Amino acid sequence: MKKSAFTLVELLVVIAIIGMLTGLLLPAVQAAREAARRVKCQNNLHQIGIAQHTYANARNTYTPGGIGCRGTYKPASSNDEWLAPKPGSDGSVLPNKNATTDDIGKEIAWSLLLLPFMEQQQTYSQFNMTFWIDHPDNSESVKTVIPTFLCPSVGSTKSNSSVMTETMTKPFRTIPKNFLCARSHYGGIEHTSITYNGKALDSSSPSNGMLYSLIGEADAKPVRIDNVPDGTSNTMMVSEDSDFYDGAWCSLRNLWQFTMLGGSIYNYPPNKKENRGVQNGFQSYHPGGMNGQFADASVRFFTDEIDQFILRCWINRMDGDVIPSP
Repeated sequence: MKKSAFTLVELLVVIAIIGMLTGLLLPAVQAAREAARRVKCQNNLHQIGIAQHTYANARNTYTPGGIGCRGTYKPASSNDEWLAPKPGSDGSVLPNKNATTDDIGKEIAWSLLLLPFMEQQQTYSQFNMTFWIDHPDNSESVKTVIPTFLCPSVGSTKSNSSVMTETMTKPFRTIPKNFLCARSHYGGIEHTSITYNGKALDSSSPSNGMLYSLIGEADAKPVRIDNVPDGTSNTMMVSEDSDFYDGAWCSLRNLWQFTMLGGSIYNYPPNKKENRGVQNGFQSYHPGGMNGQFADASVRFFTDEIDQFILRCWINRMDGDVIPSP
């Protein structure tokens, strides 16, 4: 009795059909996964926005952008600068015998101040506000990974998406090279600073953005809700900033400015390749665009091709140009 079976040609045809179907299905699966990652990223930013509002309800202001930048004058002082720890030390040694802990610029970011309002009270309590972010007493706190500060699309495209990074190692910095801190893929936006053809289009003092740094300004105060004449739903507060080399979640460098000098905008267009890992600004791993969180805690996705002046109007909380959301 003759047995029936597949011929080699039939088997190869079936395999080829399965391969074709898999090839057609794979992009759809990848697109679905990216859509889920984008939603997760939007939820992260929404949680950050809610935390800002909870902070504002408790303190009557949003968080400042940051506190205590080294090398700049202290608030209400014209002749005394914040210092850095002794170069070459582990971050704990004072720079000279006359210095005190109050002389060291702590360089604390808005994101650290939000922790108690993000169910991260333990990490916040571990941080000793008497000292600075690279002081050994704060090493455990700043190495703690905060999932809300991480965009899942970065991890899907980079094998070392790491959450842990060596940060703040540029020559003009004085933080030890072995200082490790968990990352943030989101950056606070301080203000716009636009100069075109020799004319200043925006004034950065007082800050026209939402997260004003309290560094070297005698009359600096954090922004209140009633300090946003353009409306909180029309003013961006935090954006994706995935690849900045100094992207430590606790660091004051987790804050950036939308800057144009002459005809060149350093942070534009979004996802500008030469800015990767170097410049602070709009940077994302979502195909075609990125998420931005507005001061009313809403989150919106905008494309890489968005007009620069729309971004400028969104960041400036008091320019009188109210641009609808995309």
